[in-house]
Amino acid sequence: MNLKSVFKGVVSSVLVFGLIAGTSTIPAFAESTKSSSKDNATESGSYSGTEFQATYRLKKSNGAKVNFWIKNTGKVSVKISINGGQKRTLAPGKSGHISAPVGSLSSDYKFKAVPTPNGGKISISFRIAQKA
Repeated sequence: MNLKSVFKGVVSSVLVFGLIAGTSTIPAFAESTKSSSKDNATESGSYSGTEFQATYRLKKSNGAKVNFWIKNTGKVSVKISINGGQKRTLAPGKSGHISAPVGSLSSDYKFKAVPTPNGGKISISFRIAQKA
């Protein structure tokens, strides 16, 4: 058995386990890019790790505003942002949201949640929704 076949087996096992367990197979440091082509695009879920990042290609025809809501279920404060702006910090046990306008042309919007002020691991429930 060569290294390539061992690696393929490990990757397949992780993907199968993720599908069975209902967990995401995207590493914490990876950035996902998703396109929004339906009206009022929405994504929600939960995340635990060092940093949450998601990128969506949004267009104004699906809604003039995008909201990023979280509930901080962890033990450290979490700072959330959209495209590096609209920042807000939420203490453990608190929830809240930030919003950003969606421009006329399709473009990428980056949603980020990080531990603050001294790092650590975050745990959040989140919802990203584009609205009229």
